Amino acid sequence: MKHINTLPIFIFLGIAVIGCSEPKPVQKTDNSIPVKVISSNALNENEPVETSGLLSSEQQSNLSFKTSGIINHILVKEGDHVSNGQVLASLNMTEVNAQLNQAEEGFNKAKRDAQRTANLFKDSVSTREQLENTQTALTIARKSLDIAQFNAVQSTIRANTTGVVLKKLANEGEQVAGGTPILYIGGVSNKDWIVKCGITDKDRSRISGNEKVELNFDVFPQTLTGVVKSLAQGSDAGSGLYQAEIRLNPTDVKLISGLFAKVKIYPFGKTDLLSLPVDALVEGKNDSAYVFTSVNNRAVKKPVKVAYLKGDKAFISSGIAATDQIIREGSAYLTNGSSIKIIR
Repeated sequence: MKHINTLPIFIFLGIAVIGCSEPKPVQKTDNSIPVKVISSNALNENEPVETSGLLSSEQQSNLSFKTSGIINHILVKEGDHVSNGQVLASLNMTEVNAQLNQAEEGFNKAKRDAQRTANLFKDSVSTREQLENTQTALTIARKSLDIAQFNAVQSTIRANTTGVVLKKLANEGEQVAGGTPILYIGGVSNKDWIVKCGITDKDRSRISGNEKVELNFDVFPQTLTGVVKSLAQGSDAGSGLYQAEIRLNPTDVKLISGLFAKVKIYPFGKTDLLSLPVDALVEGKNDSAYVFTSVNNRAVKKPVKVAYLKGDKAFISSGIAATDQIIREGSAYLTNGSSIKIIR
């Protein structure tokens, strides 16, 4: 009797039994990204107008001689403090004095001629026409003398305010024409500091005057304040901007003419804005950015317009509604349409 090898049969049956057993169900993994959401805050915010300008004195002026001539003396240098009425420069007076003497002689002659003709007219020797002509010549000579005397006075430059010499634009011995700037003077009074800046037509329509202003200078850590003093009624032909003049409030800070100022003007009118934490914004550039909102457990990427930033808040002018749920934490891991899970 032959012996039958049963080992393959047992192996086959074992495989069959294993193959007939039910597979265990595959456990599903949760791929949702955990996030935290917030609601945006609706408010009436006073959106500032942001611009920049240069600091100067309201009493800033270019001083010059009225007449042409050769500069004889310049008695100050750049940086010198001057007092109102102080003599700063003078012309060589040789030519000016000669013209003054000539005018005086002409006036004296005209006065003698007028007196002689008047006496002759009384004696019926001269005519009324001759009398009137000499009177006219006397008046003209008197005006010529007034001009010569005025030119003599204006051949000296005096400070028109208490201030400081900002620039010296000429030197002694130079021949200058009348009206050519010689010295650039700026006032130093605490009430005279102003900043001139340009604003767009859109911003010009929001400003009427006397608005509160905040000013920041790179050289000073503190923020200075001021008010809008005046506004141009027409735009500059070159830039197309409207000039606004800001008067600084009195301060103990030692200001210097020519400093660059960053300016924020707060209009009286309010603007409807939404506020968000700055860290809720993604991919920001200039005034454009994106936020993620939660819609049916999905992340929806929305473009928004940023009006301005203030502290840790971003003020949004368009792109979202006050009822939107804004994703604040976890947005760095999201793409548009990502599955999310809101956690508290």
